Amino acid sequence: MSTALDAAPTAWTPYQVGGWPRPGCRLRVARTNEDLADLGHWLGERHDQLLGIDCETNALDPYQPGFRLRLVQVADLDEAWVVPIWSADGLYSCGAVVSHFIREHPRWVAWFAENELRFLTRDPSMRDPVRLGEVEPHIADGQPLLALYEPRTVTTHSKKDRIDQRIPLPQGLKPTVTRLLTPTLETAEVAMYARFHELAPVGHRTSKKMVTWGFGNVPIDDPAYLLYAALDPLCTTRLTHLLSGELTRRGQGGRARAALTEQWVVDQATLAGMEVDAPYARWLDARLADRQAELGTVLTADDVPPSGQGPRVSAAFRALGVPGRLTREGTESYDAERLAEISDQAERALNDPTENTWRDVVERAYRLASNVGEARKATKYRGTWVAPMVWTTEHADGAMHPSMRAIGTVTTRMTCRKTPTSGPMHSAPKRATTLLRAAVRARRGRVLVTADYRQAEPFVMAALSGDETYLADLEQGDINSVTAALVYGDAYDPAQGKTADTAHYTMRQAAKFAILAAFYGAAPRKVATLLGRPEEEGARILGGWRGRWPRLWAYADEQNARRWVALDSGAVVPLWDRVWVDEAGEMRQRTWPDGNVKNSRLGLNAATQGTQADLLKLSVHRLNHQRWAWALRFFMHDELVGEVPAPMGEKFRSVLEAAMTVTYRGVVIRCEAEIVGRTWAAQPGEFDPAELPPTDEEE
Repeated sequence: MSTALDAAPTAWTPYQVGGWPRPGCRLRVARTNEDLADLGHWLGERHDQLLGIDCETNALDPYQPGFRLRLVQVADLDEAWVVPIWSADGLYSCGAVVSHFIREHPRWVAWFAENELRFLTRDPSMRDPVRLGEVEPHIADGQPLLALYEPRTVTTHSKKDRIDQRIPLPQGLKPTVTRLLTPTLETAEVAMYARFHELAPVGHRTSKKMVTWGFGNVPIDDPAYLLYAALDPLCTTRLTHLLSGELTRRGQGGRARAALTEQWVVDQATLAGMEVDAPYARWLDARLADRQAELGTVLTADDVPPSGQGPRVSAAFRALGVPGRLTREGTESYDAERLAEISDQAERALNDPTENTWRDVVERAYRLASNVGEARKATKYRGTWVAPMVWTTEHADGAMHPSMRAIGTVTTRMTCRKTPTSGPMHSAPKRATTLLRAAVRARRGRVLVTADYRQAEPFVMAALSGDETYLADLEQGDINSVTAALVYGDAYDPAQGKTADTAHYTMRQAAKFAILAAFYGAAPRKVATLLGRPEEEGARILGGWRGRWPRLWAYADEQNARRWVALDSGAVVPLWDRVWVDEAGEMRQRTWPDGNVKNSRLGLNAATQGTQADLLKLSVHRLNHQRWAWALRFFMHDELVGEVPAPMGEKFRSVLEAAMTVTYRGVVIRCEAEIVGRTWAAQPGEFDPAELPPTDEEE
């Protein structure tokens, strides 16, 4: 007979979980073959139900040597089973039986299901437990439902977006269950950690080491460990049913079901991963190390470290009489912006024939600012983006497995969390990706195929606003030239606007970024600065743009007056810059001193980015229903990357291009798909430091 957790102390009340839909539950452990038979019968009786699933492992990283499952737990709304996978001596495993159970049951849900997919498929005893390739999720992820139900859980703490720091909420299972259901799961975790601390040997009792040791070594029949493990899938099931029901009542049931499928496709793509070309990654790492050493030789002469960081940098500048930028905390900062100012001031002084008094000091300041900036670029590029790629080739399976969220932001865009095997692609600035893409390669006999939208952002704006003039300018082929001409007049030559290293190219690029900043709320002063114009010209420039495309700006003003933006898909994007949170946790409207409510600056951004995200996901759904989702490997903002056998390259290219070409509100949003070959980008023969982006540049 299966055994309830009667050994658990009554203080943990294992049968009184609390929360929806009932306070009680039953917890059972499958210790024998007879218990496994009972579990099989239990699953058969619930064949038409959505059940929760979770795993406990000996390590968080399933790609490291020696990884194994310890427990697999399953649950419905009222009962949870815990199954130890390996015997205590490690010689026997019931993995094959559990694999069969998991595969035969049609619908599971987990919290951050990518972990369960990796855990279940990486254990050596498991036998094809997951129905990979299914159109509908075999193991769904409950977190996207939470993102739709409560956008605060996918809201960042970014101060630049003017978001009150008390608005974001955690999206993890335990704090969410505590907030919406019951504190029982967090209480069980605290009790389990106390048990880890009690059992951990000397040297493993600090917080992080204790947790790592505990999950890998605590006896699998320890009551605290079993209780925690059993509650996880049961709470996941209850929470998923609660969220699904509420979203359906809101009229968002269809969007919720689509979100589950989107995350399922994403999870399968990241499970397959993107292989790293190890020789090239090591070559790039070595070139960056050489660059650091080269700059370090120069910097050492100025008594600063080769990384270009630390208090000695400040000391070196102060010795030259060059002050830093004063921060809010009252300290001096020599950040990228201040280094650029120092370089500009020094360059002007060096070009001034009347300035000779401090020429030696000026030259040293110029050289120091330049070398510190270059050292920081090399250090950041190597440590942030190249090192993770090299790490996967030396400590994992040689592939990047991004940890991606299909709904990762408040505007519902995809995001990539930082993990040892996630890789650097999603966090790298656009200018930084060429060298990195060259390190991504297809497996032998395969090719990489990519597709991205052409000017998706402005075309989506045209579709949303219905501004026919803006759309006509877009259709002419170069909206950025039109924008630049409205700013610079006859000084700008459209024929040279796309020719690099010309003044006209610089004007076009400045106009491109400035108008996007204006669309998303930048003040006239900021717009003028981005364009390199006097501050007093900002209002005139904005007036010219507004006069050219009045319906687009009217649409932006309309969205900014809302408290939230409703996307056509059914998702809702709150405009958090319009609200603040008081001491009682209540949201309040931001107002001007006269009491009038402040408008948002994020309305057009919310509508545009949310719609772009929806269009990309529409393409993903098309590929999924056409049974091509197996080929997908990565989702890069407005770009999809796939990997297929070389003979299928052209077929997949045409399918991908068709899937990503959409007509939205009568506006055709086009894409270009191409077979890029064995590597995502061509590998350079020589290293060019000019490819490195500024340290403060973000995507």
